[in-house]
Amino acid sequence: MSPALRAEFGPGATLSGVDVHAGAIPRTALPVRHGSPLHLDAHMDRLQAGAGALGRSPAWLDEAAGELRRWLERHAAPEAALRLELHLDLNLLDARLEPLPQATAPYRLAPMPHPMGDLRPDPLALHKGLSGPWRPQVLSEAWRQGAEDALLLWPDGTLAESAIATVALEREEFLTLPPIEGRVASVAERMDLPRWTEERGWRVQHAPIALEDCAQGQLWCLNALRGLWPATLL
Repeated sequence: MSPALRAEFGPGATLSGVDVHAGAIPRTALPVRHGSPLHLDAHMDRLQAGAGALGRSPAWLDEAAGELRRWLERHAAPEAALRLELHLDLNLLDARLEPLPQATAPYRLAPMPHPMGDLRPDPLALHKGLSGPWRPQVLSEAWRQGAEDALLLWPDGTLAESAIATVALEREEFLTLPPIEGRVASVAERMDLPRWTEERGWRVQHAPIALEDCAQGQLWCLNALRGLWPATLL
């Protein structure tokens, strides 16, 4: 496919592209496989929940989702990444089709403090795009250190998430994920993790994970675009 294909939907759509990145913008990303977007309804619900957390209720979003589906039928490649941003003030849904990223091996994580401090008391942190545009800077620092991603830590030293993924620790047939407070609610965790864990015979639990615990098990990352993949500490 071409490097990127872009369109806009909703009352404010111009089909000319927008370059608005400031402020709180509910966003999500999902894979297109065999020409079909995976769990699109769940990702649209994620955008609607982000809007609701901001006190907004875009009644036009359902119609925009239908337009998006028809656009995908015309343009979706057999395999692609679909990135969606909900620009509430502009009344538009911005959609981009890009090449589907793949997790590299090895996938090294550079531990570092969460740049926003402790987001666990903040209900907006559960919604992708509502806790500020800090991820590009964090990724740049991880790359500078020679890692592929950052492993973000809360002030008490426990794991929060990576810059792009939910993290988990596999140990003794348990897959432990950090408590949900403060980290982005993962569509992959809700929709795909049950199947992945059943296939591998893991039991899932949520509990704080100390950085030193990582040496006693296998770290995993998961997100909608890349699936589930192993990681190591830098």
